[in-house]
Order: sequence, then C-alpha cells, then structure tokens
Amino acid sequence: MTKILLIETSKLSLGSTVAHVRNSIILSKELSSYPDIECRLTDLTEEVDTHEQYDVILFSYATARADYSKVEKLLDNQRACRVGWITNEFELFANQFVKERMTFIINNFAEAAIKKAHTYTDLLTVNLNTLIMRESSPIKGKTHLTCYYGTYRKYREAYLRKYLHGDMILSASKKNWRRFQDLELDCWVTDKFSWEEGAESLRDFKSTLYIEDTKTHQNFNYMANRFFEGLYCNTALFFDRSCQRTIDLDCYDVPDFFVIDSLDELMEKSEALTYHQIESFTKDNAKIALDKKQETIRDIACFLKNIK
Repeated sequence: MTKILLIETSKLSLGSTVAHVRNSIILSKELSSYPDIECRLTDLTEEVDTHEQYDVILFSYATARADYSKVEKLLDNQRACRVGWITNEFELFANQFVKERMTFIINNFAEAAIKKAHTYTDLLTVNLNTLIMRESSPIKGKTHLTCYYGTYRKYREAYLRKYLHGDMILSASKKNWRRFQDLELDCWVTDKFSWEEGAESLRDFKSTLYIEDTKTHQNFNYMANRFFEGLYCNTALFFDRSCQRTIDLDCYDVPDFFVIDSLDELMEKSEALTYHQIESFTKDNAKIALDKKQETIRDIACFLKNIK
C-alpha cells in the first residue's frame, strides 16, 4: 500500500474555480480509487497528526504566501518519505519550505521551463489540465459570438492588445480589471464567468479565443484548462497562429480553420460558425481528452507508487 498525503497550499473548496485546487480535489479522488493507494487530501489550515508516516507527501502549487507551520513538524518526523511538488504553472517558484525538502516534481510543461532554483532527482511531465475534463452536455442555444476569459498575464500582453477591442467580450475578476485597462483595451468587460456545472457562462458562446504566453512558444506546455473547458461546454476554440507549435506537439485535432491571425478573422469565423462545426470540433477532441485524462491519472499513480 502506498500512503500519500496531498497538501493543497490554497484553501480547499469544492466550488473553487482555481485550477490547482480543482486538480487536487480530482486527483485525490482518482488516486484513492486504486486499491493499493491511500491518498489523503488536506490544506494548510487543517490540523494534522505530526507523527503519522507517509510514503509520499505531495505539495500542490506551494505558494510563497502560505503558512507551512502546521506541517513542518510532520515533515521533520518522517522516516522514509519522498516529498514532491505538483504544478501546472511554469512561472511559479515553489516556496522555500517546499523547495528545500522536495526531491521530485510533477508538472505540465517542458523541463527546460522549470526555474533553475528548483532541484530534483525525479520528474514526471503530464497534462495536469486534463484532470478537469468531463463528459459534455448537449449543445445549447448560443447567444454570444466569442470571448476571452482569465487573469492578466504579462507574457500575453501583445495578444491581449491584438484581440481585446470592439465587440470582443473579456471576462475577468474585478481585481484584474485595472491591469487590463492599463493596456488601453476597448472591448466589453464583464465579471468572472459562472462555472457552476451545467450552467457555465461559456456555454452561451459559439467560440472562445486561445492565446498563450510568449515563453510557451519555445517551451512546450500542454493545452491549458480553457481548452478542456471549451470542449465540455461545447464551445469551439480559435487559436492565434502563434500557438501553432503547441497545436503540432499536442495530440488534438485543430483544423486550420480554427487558427486565426486577427480579431476581424475571429469575429467573421465565429459569426459563420455552424452548430455542426462546433459539435464536430468539441466532440472529436473530447473523446481524445477523456482518454488522456485517464492516461494522466494512471501515469501519476504509477509514478508515485514506484518512487518510494
């Protein structure tokens, strides 16, 4: 039996829209379904038995702002435990507490993009973003053309300036609005979309825009959460042409029709997009994504069972 403690360094919440929190909840449940794995999920607010022994302690995200005092004695008391870090964010530095103790990483991107400050002896690279994938509901009436949603990212500024104008709709948390405004964008802006299962705001859109950080152009990062959210919401994705290398290196079917060069092209193609085209794009890729989700779970389970 492999005994695993998965420590989410943000507060756990079943309704969370934070990617790594969702991933921790899903991964813990999936790992616990294996008869030879015992996986417990906790966060840094919960009291832990500091004398309990684990084969693996895995930190999720490991933000620098978190308080690790409640788990420090637990880690100091471990006799034969491997400590690791799981992250889908290449710009993140692990907290010094985790960095000093970890010997392995599970990540979502090319090894070359791992910050040099991190040292490790074992690495597993898988598409962690597939963990949120689920069966899609039947396509519903589309009341809007296209949108972009998410937080401000400095390495996407060129593409934000390129697309966020005119009738484009931007969904972002109000705390990020100022950063977008500083880019002198003139699109429609709304608060964060609803992600209640079955009633996601994204379902109302025919398409959504996919852009990536400039660093990702040369350092492969698997398809992002928004790709899988589009699939299960039956919303097609249009990729800026700068994402072509990612498309080529990943395993999904993205016809050239869905690769664009301008806002005008995005708007024109979204207007002309038929329900048949949307469903064809999402249905075929959803089958691949669901298979890849199970592959990711199997790879992580095998890795953790054999890293002892």
